[in-house]
Amino acid sequence: MFMNTGLTLRTLSTASAGTGASVRYASTFRHRVSKTLVPTSKQKFVHVAGQEMVPSQQLLLRSGMMRQSSSGIYSILPFGHKILTKIEAIIDDELENIGCQKLSLPNMQTSENWKKTGRWQSAGQEMFKLKDRRGSDFLLAPTHEEEVTSLIAKEVQSYRQLPIRVYQVGRKFRDELRARSGLLRGKEFVMKDLYTFDVTEQEAYKTYDEVVLAYRRIMKRLGVPYAVAEADTGNIGGSHSHEFHILSKVGEDSLLSCGSCGYTSNEERAIGIIPTAPTKAATKFRNSEEVPKWIESLDVVPRSAVRVNPKFQFGVLKAPAADGSRDENCTLVAVATSGDREVNEIKVSKAFGNVELAGSVQAVQTLLGESKVTDLMLCVDQSLYPGQEFPRPKDVTLEGSSLPEGLSSLIGPSSWKKSLKVVYGDYHNCKPGDGCPHCQKNKGLIEPMSVTRAIEVGHTFMLGTKYSVPLNATFVAEDGQEEVPIQMGCYGLGVTRLLASIVEASHDHKGIVWPESVAPYRVVIVTSEDEGCVEAAENVYDIVQKALNVKGDVILDDRTDTTLGFKMKDAELIGYPWMIVVGKGFLRTGNIEVQHRKSGDKWSLEWPKIEGFFQERRLLAQE
Repeated sequence: MFMNTGLTLRTLSTASAGTGASVRYASTFRHRVSKTLVPTSKQKFVHVAGQEMVPSQQLLLRSGMMRQSSSGIYSILPFGHKILTKIEAIIDDELENIGCQKLSLPNMQTSENWKKTGRWQSAGQEMFKLKDRRGSDFLLAPTHEEEVTSLIAKEVQSYRQLPIRVYQVGRKFRDELRARSGLLRGKEFVMKDLYTFDVTEQEAYKTYDEVVLAYRRIMKRLGVPYAVAEADTGNIGGSHSHEFHILSKVGEDSLLSCGSCGYTSNEERAIGIIPTAPTKAATKFRNSEEVPKWIESLDVVPRSAVRVNPKFQFGVLKAPAADGSRDENCTLVAVATSGDREVNEIKVSKAFGNVELAGSVQAVQTLLGESKVTDLMLCVDQSLYPGQEFPRPKDVTLEGSSLPEGLSSLIGPSSWKKSLKVVYGDYHNCKPGDGCPHCQKNKGLIEPMSVTRAIEVGHTFMLGTKYSVPLNATFVAEDGQEEVPIQMGCYGLGVTRLLASIVEASHDHKGIVWPESVAPYRVVIVTSEDEGCVEAAENVYDIVQKALNVKGDVILDDRTDTTLGFKMKDAELIGYPWMIVVGKGFLRTGNIEVQHRKSGDKWSLEWPKIEGFFQERRLLAQE
């Protein structure tokens, strides 16, 4: 059955016989700016909702590649979508080369599996939670570990079915408290997530190394500077983790790296050798609160040759009561560092459990709620022992009557005696100038590390059995005697974040400078309105398209309502790698001008040399 479109077959037949239709339905299709939704703007986007825009946010708006729908949510327009498609194609190519298969998982997930793994509660308020009409709990997926593990658990029974490597590229949802920086931190985003399933831990680590190498190839093909850093596993969990970063001064992450051996780590995870000579900030620091001075008087905080005054941060460590009651065991934790060091909450929690740090002693009461302190612990940081080995842990007996008012109000009656557990370790954030741990271990040298700002675009995790055990993803081993949990890994790569990060790393005062591998079009042809120029531009299009031998990499700016100069400015803003100018110079000399966006180089080419020029550059996008 034909739907009534308002046109009869006779009308269509008649229309196609006209000259207008012959152009529209010509067999040689040419991409034209005049037929493309690319609403560029000369407006200087600077602020949104009181926040200063980062360069990628400004340029993606000005170049007509995205538009904001609401806070943290964006529509991606045709040019932006074309770039995302090219990024996805590079990812597909490299992952297929290591045996990965593409699938599609649901974005709306039941809470059942998330409750089994404990992440329904631990993921916090970043999850979009909802109920269906029957009152059942669902969420918009921020990630898919539970979903894919449950899927594999139902399909795999034997070791013969492993390994399995599956991935998807799709939308994710996180309820960001402060969505900002455009596509760098939004509520909805496109992400590639890969999940691997292996028989043994050894095979899982081999898979991990293969994926990390594939990630390195992906980043190289994207054509922007990147770094790979050792990282913390965070809420995803697991035992082994790396972050992939694009270097940019607007990045939220700080990477510490060694110029000698290449060691690179996220600031939150970095281990550094502290210089033995204390800084001025360490020696001049003075405690302002009574409680830190009291702890200092216990003589458990060390003294170096040049006095280093410690500073303290307090927190709470909660654990279920041993008798299974509703009450919690609450440990009051004090972390002592030198005055020039900040406490690293991740390192403290890694050592002892989920320690929540407070800004002051008074703020500890908010963390405690109605609970009371049952234990006391003092963590003495290595920054108070520069160049020395850690002492052994020890216990110090305290009497309630000797406590200062700040602590006694938290702990309770003054008639008790308690033991203060004193432990020593690395609980601080590293800083530029700290020594590289690898160089010290391998060469016996203290090589200072430097800091670089970067944007995290990918994260790899060796999960082990963190998800396979609670979700019963097991297989019958080769001996046929027992069921064994599958060894897992997961690997994320932010696709929309890559789009924005590339702009952050590759732009100038004129606009975006796209690498050839992901540019919406590699070549734009701009022309003046002279009839001879327009006809020549059409022919140049066909020559260059044939020379590049890749469909859809050339576009013709054939707009009649703008000047040649306006088109050239637009081309620089959008960031096409190559611009061909067919203007009045062509009418005088017969030559066309070719401009390279990144280098600024220009060539004046005679007609017979055009094809050869672009044939030589055919493979640049793959290098």
